[in-house]
Amino acid sequence: MMDDEMYEKIKKIFDQLAAESEEGAAVLVEGVRDERVLRMIGFKGRVILASRLRGEVERMPKKVILLLDFDREGLKNMKRLAKTLSSAGVKVDDSYHKRLRILKRYGITTVESLRSLLPTS
Repeated sequence: MMDDEMYEKIKKIFDQLAAESEEGAAVLVEGVRDERVLRMIGFKGRVILASRLRGEVERMPKKVILLLDFDREGLKNMKRLAKTLSSAGVKVDDSYHKRLRILKRYGITTVESLRSLLPTS
């Protein structure tokens, strides 16, 4: 179970992510369910789906924050997408992914599973 200190640390990361989004950065996630969870958490910025990236690279914002799953497959996809976007002149930021990988300790291995951080009503 996550303690209050860790929860606050994660909340701060998402607050920083929202601030970057307000400055024009977009967040790239794997699919619709990942975007839905970000919206449930309260993220209001631009979200780009990796599943719909084909042909969209030239229309990317100057900065894209990669937030893919925290498992081996997600890491592999991140490397591939970072290479594709970088070669198109897009600044790629994977620092949020690196900082959020600590969630694997709590059984959160996908962006979709971030839903477990939401309070239950």
